Formats: sequence, C-alpha cells, structure tokens
Amino acid sequence: MELLRTGPFGLQAAVRKGRLTAEAMEQALARVHPTLDIAEGVRDSQLVFETVPEVVSQKHAVLREIEAAAPVDTPIATNTSSIMIAELGGVLEHPGRMIGTHWFYPSNVMPLVEVACAERTEERVTGLVVQYLAGIGKQPVVVRDSPGFFTTRFVNLFIAEAMNAVQEGLCSIRDVDQMVKTGLGWPMGVFELLDKTASFDSWYHAQEYLHETMGERYAIPPIARKVFASGYRGAGNLKPGSRGGWYDYFGLEPQGGKK
Repeated sequence: MELLRTGPFGLQAAVRKGRLTAEAMEQALARVHPTLDIAEGVRDSQLVFETVPEVVSQKHAVLREIEAAAPVDTPIATNTSSIMIAELGGVLEHPGRMIGTHWFYPSNVMPLVEVACAERTEERVTGLVVQYLAGIGKQPVVVRDSPGFFTTRFVNLFIAEAMNAVQEGLCSIRDVDQMVKTGLGWPMGVFELLDKTASFDSWYHAQEYLHETMGERYAIPPIARKVFASGYRGAGNLKPGSRGGWYDYFGLEPQGGKK
C-alpha cells in the first residue's frame, strides 16, 4: 500500500504533477482493500487479475486457488508477458474463463494492455475484459496465444542484444542507454529501465520461457546470468532483497546521478 501512495510511480507523484487531486488520491486508496488471503480477495469478484512471478508452477498454484474461490462465471486474467494462456489455463476445470492481460509498467501510466486469447477462451470473457480495460482508459490490443505474444518477443530480443554488445566489449551499459535515448528517442535507457523499474527478473524469467519454447534466438546472454545470479535484480525499494541493478553491479553512477 505504501508503494501505491509514495512509490516512484505512486499516486503522490500524480498529485505533485497536478494530474490528480489529493482528495481523488485518498478516494482511490480507500477503494483498495489489501489481503494475503486469496480466497477472501476473490470470493465476490467480477473479474480477477493474477500477477505473480513469471514461473509456470507458481502461477498454476495461484490460479488453482483463484478458481476454487471465485464465482464460477468470473473471468481470470493472468498478467503474463510470455507464458502461453493455454498452458496456464490447462490446470483449470473451466479454461474458457482464462485470458491473458499483459500490462506495461508503470501500469497506471502506460496505456497499452496486450490481451492474449487462447483457443478455448470464451468470447464473453474477451469482450468483458476488453470493455473493462477500455472503460478505465487503457488501450487493449487483442493478440493470438503464443509464447511471448508480440511485445515480449520483440522487446526481449533487443534487450538481449544490448547485453551481448556489452559482453563483447562493443560499448558500456552507459553507452547503450545514452544511444537509445539520444538517438532513438526512448525516455529511458535499456539498463536504466531494468534497474529503475526492477524488471530484470521479469525479463529473465520470460527469456527462460522463450528460450525453452522458441529456441536459441532467445538464449540468455552469459553476462545476464552472471548479474542475475549475483542478486542484482533492480531497485531495492521496488524489489526487496535485490542488491541493486546493472549500474550497481558495474560500479557506475546511474543515469541522472540518482539511485
């Protein structure tokens, strides 16, 4: 709850920028009722979004709990960036209620949601989810069920290539970030993004799955294995237990001079 209020992309930042009033922030936070009990959280739900780590076994365990407790007609949307919806829905008694919703970080800022439908996803489920997303100001794009869908297959390749370039000594991580921002117009550099959004482990697990299902073009660069295994998963305030990010691993000041 504290991250919702004061995190890097929390509601207080929106208030400071004039995009939200303090009253609207408090009203929004009052609508959030946190719980560690899955059954309690989904018992009266009309739509469930699951967003545990990109590990098939972990998602299967949580999805079984959700199906056991949620109303039988409630759609279950998994926020996976890479795992096939048919594979995740295979553990459900009613896989037709399963759909993929790949949100983009920070989800309260980025408008795109990639909606992935398996062959057995019911049309009513797709319609309900797309309508809900459009109603809260998102831009849903429906894609076919496949490992990585479109965006992860596309994005993971250029992130891996940036890592390969650093590994080969072609350039530094700072060079990569400077070039993609000043030459390609990106708001954040490749390694800056992995660090500041603490999304390196999400990229890593997705790449593992893509390598398994799509072949060698999605192999994890050795340099990424080294950084990951050393415990550097991104900003510690967003990723408890992380020792820092790529800039910390290489002993560099982060972009902008702020951690």
